[in-house]
Amino acid sequence: MTLIAKIAIIAGLEIAFSLIFWAIMPKQVNNKKFDIKSVIKGLVERSFLTFSLIQGFPHALTLFGALKLGTRLKRTEKSDTQEEQKLQSIYNDYYLIGNFISVGLSIYYFTLLGS
Repeated sequence: MTLIAKIAIIAGLEIAFSLIFWAIMPKQVNNKKFDIKSVIKGLVERSFLTFSLIQGFPHALTLFGALKLGTRLKRTEKSDTQEEQKLQSIYNDYYLIGNFISVGLSIYYFTLLGS
């Protein structure tokens, strides 16, 4: 498979997953607005992970996980209502699934580009 075909596959997957995540996003999280900033952040994350894997640094996966966890830590305040806690739980589930898919895509891209 040529490099151009591989890049086309990656671009197609990025577009498809961006649209899928936009479609399944809980309306409480982002009011169904397409957030280009989030798409670009995801592209940068997967580019970093794929490049790190290609360069032989699988430990970047650990770094990625630690950074993502660190940016999401939030203690539940006693003053938070049940509605706020439920919304936070929905967002955390959505966030976790997104991170698993992001890492999975990076590993797939690594495999695709390495062959």
